[in-house]
Amino acid sequence: MTSLPLLSMLVVLPALGAVALSWVRQPARARQVSVGVVALTLALAGLAIVLFRSGAPGPQLVDTWGQVPGLGILLQLGVDGASVVALSLTALLTLCLVAAGPRQALDRHTLAVLLLTESATLGFFCAQDLALLSAFWVATLIPAGVLVSRSARARPESRTLLTFRTYMLAGTLPLLGVTVLLGVLGWRSGVEAPFELAGLMARGVPGSWQTVVFGLLLLAACVRMAVVPFHSWLPVLMGRGPFGLSLLLVNVHAGLFLLVRVVIPLLPEAWAAGETMLGAVGLFCGLYGAVLALAQVDLRRTVGFLLVSQSGLMLAGLATMNTQSVAGVLLQSVAAGVALTGLKLVVEALGARTGTTDMTRLGGLVRKAPRMATFFFLLSFATVGFPGTLSFVGEDLLLHGVLEAHPLVALPLLLTTAICAITLFRAFQKTFLGGVSQEQKSLLDTVEDLLPRERVAALGLFALVFVGGLLPGPLLRVREHEVGKMVGQVASVRGTPAPAHAGSH
Repeated sequence: MTSLPLLSMLVVLPALGAVALSWVRQPARARQVSVGVVALTLALAGLAIVLFRSGAPGPQLVDTWGQVPGLGILLQLGVDGASVVALSLTALLTLCLVAAGPRQALDRHTLAVLLLTESATLGFFCAQDLALLSAFWVATLIPAGVLVSRSARARPESRTLLTFRTYMLAGTLPLLGVTVLLGVLGWRSGVEAPFELAGLMARGVPGSWQTVVFGLLLLAACVRMAVVPFHSWLPVLMGRGPFGLSLLLVNVHAGLFLLVRVVIPLLPEAWAAGETMLGAVGLFCGLYGAVLALAQVDLRRTVGFLLVSQSGLMLAGLATMNTQSVAGVLLQSVAAGVALTGLKLVVEALGARTGTTDMTRLGGLVRKAPRMATFFFLLSFATVGFPGTLSFVGEDLLLHGVLEAHPLVALPLLLTTAICAITLFRAFQKTFLGGVSQEQKSLLDTVEDLLPRERVAALGLFALVFVGGLLPGPLLRVREHEVGKMVGQVASVRGTPAPAHAGSH
């Protein structure tokens, strides 16, 4: 343990950076400040992983700042095996977005919103109190909502604003309702800290409230994960919304963390009873997102529906609830987060150069932008689990876990992965290969290849997925205790022995 308030510094630093941007007027200077802040944030997140002790029970690196008078909200931050990796993933994705995103898309306001969203997301992963966790959940959405409102004033983008507001309210109000309900129950029982997560898990939820609480928390998580039928905001925001927001809201997998950190430990009986339903929803979402991604002609919307499909696969794996499937889901959340962020950066670089991401208006770009084509190809196959990548290990564990529990269910998962691979190969073929019409030739002749900062970001993200595929053991070990504990809770409810730990690949 350390006396340094590391997690508090980690959460506050991006917010301070966003405030500092209000005094910076030059766009280039604003970007430099933002890159410096998010790079330092990533360094602090890396230090948290170094100091974290795998297998130790309870939260680690705890910072406690007392309680909110009269409410009993515990101002405490800490990390476990599931959240400590999420901190680095959030910081890494934000750094790549800020450092390698298109300059015209990263004005001072957008940079400030990205930093505020990062700060709130990091706080959400660290919160050890349900009320504090809910406050950070809301805080991730407020800056995004303001920026979406600002960018949606033009008529074609008005749908973005309406869709985003509607779904974020639908995903926030249930969590706030559950927080108030559990707080009232705690106050009535005389608990000093009614929202503390450890205390909530120990007390449990009264039987008469379990179904309601489970349904509300599940709704909040599914909306944030963009699980079908609560998904339509994501492709719209990905296609028309401000740069980077959709990735920070979904690709860091806060909705998945809500299930892992709160829903399953708090309501293992309800989770065990709903596993079949959740597995079916996850399978349908994965296949539906894959099919719709295949039907798109816009690269941004294609990536959006691929995110939807990945969320479905993760929900299906989590619903299976054995050690292999859960370890695979958590590994896949990192792999998909890294690979899809890299893919999105390449797509945005393409859009910034050509003014479009419509595949029907592109073609033959491999001759003008070979590096862009190469990274699109590599990151595409890293996304769908090409052998040798971290996605391959995650999907392998997930599929083995599903096969062990429900052999027939693995077939739709394999079909989903195959469709996603076809989608990305088709996108690569239409965008970078093939001939170019005379109408398109004048547009594409001026296309510039990836700049050094864009190449560094794309190469770094692919290298992480590749090295992670070769050495997945550390990521598996750091989460092994949390996976075993979670699976054991649900197994004890089922009355079955907890499965053995998944070995490293």
